[in-house]
Amino acid sequence: MLNFHYTTNGRRLVKVGDKVVGCLEGSKFIKSVIASKHKLRYPPAWAIDADIFDTEIKPNCANIVVIDKETGTKYYASVSTFDKLKGELDRGFGRQYFLTLNHWRVEDNGNRQLTLWGGDGNGQKQ
Repeated sequence: MLNFHYTTNGRRLVKVGDKVVGCLEGSKFIKSVIASKHKLRYPPAWAIDADIFDTEIKPNCANIVVIDKETGTKYYASVSTFDKLKGELDRGFGRQYFLTLNHWRVEDNGNRQLTLWGGDGNGQKQ
């Protein structure tokens, strides 16, 4: 069951049950993770709850930001890229969509990295 809570800074927390899974801020969905625990190993990817993506992210957001709390690394993808290239899985945490790491634009300590495909992970050529 999805539910929402507005914070004083204008962010809307997105919860599945009692667990906060991210927040909506303007046109962005922001998800904080612990990569060693949450990053998919096979395939190497970031996953998002399918119901949240379908009902909240896709109609309301332009971009997705995943922030690794361990390293401060930020992963960026447009919602359209995520939607076009997503895979689907259920490994015991409910139905999720995933986008492999090579399709995310990565910023690590302020340094921007390009994807393997020569773009910035958001369909933008450099």
